[in-house]
Amino acid sequence: MSKSFSPEIITIYGAPPQGLAPAEPLPLTVRCLRWLEMRSPKGTWVVGTGLIFGIGILSYISGPQLSCSLFYLIPILLITWVAGFRAGLFSALLAAVIWLIADLAVGFIYGHPVTPYWNATMRFGTFVVAASLVSAMRSLNDHLEERVLDRTAALEAQIEEKRELEKNILEISDRERAVIGQDLHDGLCQQLVSAAFSTNLLHEKLSKQQSSGTEDTARIGDMIDEAITQARNLARGLYPVRLETDGLEMALRELAATTSSRFNLNCILEYQDSMPTCGETIGIHLYRIAQEAVVNAAKHSKSTQIILSLSKTESKVRLVIGDNGVGIETVPSNPDGMGLRIMEYRARMIGAKFDRNSLAGQGTRITCELDVRALVANQ
Repeated sequence: MSKSFSPEIITIYGAPPQGLAPAEPLPLTVRCLRWLEMRSPKGTWVVGTGLIFGIGILSYISGPQLSCSLFYLIPILLITWVAGFRAGLFSALLAAVIWLIADLAVGFIYGHPVTPYWNATMRFGTFVVAASLVSAMRSLNDHLEERVLDRTAALEAQIEEKRELEKNILEISDRERAVIGQDLHDGLCQQLVSAAFSTNLLHEKLSKQQSSGTEDTARIGDMIDEAITQARNLARGLYPVRLETDGLEMALRELAATTSSRFNLNCILEYQDSMPTCGETIGIHLYRIAQEAVVNAAKHSKSTQIILSLSKTESKVRLVIGDNGVGIETVPSNPDGMGLRIMEYRARMIGAKFDRNSLAGQGTRITCELDVRALVANQ
């Protein structure tokens, strides 16, 4: 009836638990009862009956002056818990009869001939009451376990549904990013290119006429060129085309170059040559984790250098993003809290281990560790 489970409610909108605390060991009595529940009823009945006969012999040896009630109760309760109330009732009757036979066999003279039979009846009644209580406790225990299992199954179904919903939300978000990035690249960027071309034509025309507006058109052309560069960088961030065409390495190199240019800092990629290629799903999640970590570091850490590292051991692939900034804990408002939760969620989506180390004045280190087998299987 028992079932091990570890409910975990995962959400990108709240801080998820990093792991459940180890369960405390069950009390000895509970562990014994759990062990008894797995025993065979027939085998328990045979052992319990043997104990009752053995206690009967002990009762015959000790005589009626010493009570053996507690000894008889042990096999009766054992049989009742494992084999049920009917088997416990029969064992109670057997114990009362054997006890009576042992008393009569001793030859003890009672004050009234009915006394031993009366005592046997009282003993049988006591045994029945004890067996009834144990049977009721077992029924209650089974009922509670069934309710726990039912509620656990319902909770796990809700968790799985929530995971699927959050996965769909994340996939929709990635698709929408891709659509917006493509629209920026194919729409706005092309419009800006046309405007820049027209501005250059106007600049050449005014130059031939030696008009006073030549400098203005040149300045407008420069502004349009800068807008084109920014729009293309934004489109690449939303829709990393290099990831699909050239793989994760080139996408990360482009991310590092764009970050260095955009934020005026030194962003370096350290990439191990023996890195196996990864599939689209794992690739996009690793890229988004790196992108989120790099942007957070560039915006909030006050760092001058960010190092992106993707390396491999015999069993693990490790993505590390480190900076030399002030550390996350020193930022009072913690503006990247949502970003951290999304990175943690993306790591869980691909079965990776996510870790963050941040010390004041020593920068922040984001680590995402993935099993090599998962990387190869996703190719």
